[in-house]
Amino acid sequence: MRFLILAVAVAGLGCSGALEPEIGDEFELRVGRSVIFEDAGLWVAFLGVAEDSRCPTRVQCVWAGDALVLVETAPYPDAGDSKTDTLHTHQDPKVLSLGAVELELVGLDPYPEEPGSIEAADYVARFRTVAR
Repeated sequence: MRFLILAVAVAGLGCSGALEPEIGDEFELRVGRSVIFEDAGLWVAFLGVAEDSRCPTRVQCVWAGDALVLVETAPYPDAGDSKTDTLHTHQDPKVLSLGAVELELVGLDPYPEEPGSIEAADYVARFRTVAR
């Protein structure tokens, strides 16, 4: 039974190990993971969080703060000209225009409870794509 569950999980990732959501879907990526939009000819990867100044839940702040999420994008299947961009959680830009598609940062988890309490590998970014 364990083998069957593993086989189904691996089969759902595609050959490259990347998720394959549809345009218009909201999806999550852990640091180091990527998605492929075959119809749009686009590959997107979540590289990490460059800065996280969001106000922790156990701290009283004068502003909400912001996190800077690093994403890498490239044409698919030929990932020749990749580029790295920054999206923000509470400031602009939250949306990245990528030809026929826009990539929007919807959220970033986990939300900090205390300053410096999140390990880099624990971040999960939520994105949505929209056809232009």
